[in-house]
Amino acid sequence: MIYPTKLVAYMLRLSKKVDYGLIALMHLARYDDASSWSAREVAETYGIPNDLLAKVLQRLAQEGFVESQHGKRGGYTLARPASRISVADVVQAIDGPFSLTQCSTPQGICLQFETCSAKSPLQRLHEQVAAMFATLTIAQMVEQEPETSRSGGGGKLQPEKGASLGRKQNEQTVLQ
Repeated sequence: MIYPTKLVAYMLRLSKKVDYGLIALMHLARYDDASSWSAREVAETYGIPNDLLAKVLQRLAQEGFVESQHGKRGGYTLARPASRISVADVVQAIDGPFSLTQCSTPQGICLQFETCSAKSPLQRLHEQVAAMFATLTIAQMVEQEPETSRSGGGGKLQPEKGASLGRKQNEQTVLQ
């Protein structure tokens, strides 16, 4: 038997770019009292490809989510509070309009549109996921992140700039 959560897990995947953008934004939000972070430092911290993260951060800078400082002490910082950056904003900025199915795209039509018995339930599902993305902020994601500590004391991990957290991220994030 296929449960609805399993069906969604196979249908909806955030791209690597969105995943890495969310990781970077969460990192910048978590350490917003620190100086700016280079793409290389963030990439090394999470074991993700530097070149791809640099492109994602450039896109996020173009869209006004992060600010880029050039020079020896340059890097990225949040351009606005993490509480004002939603997952929907990030998905839109990096990948464009979000949709679960062809019939939930702006064009809205597929070959089976007229006879499809699943379009109404899928449209409702699309609306619910879109609403969740619109209301979930980077600040909330940081707050919901499990606390870890190098010493095992339960505090948030505070890496030194450039130090690796020893975490390898998945290729894609799956909504479950």
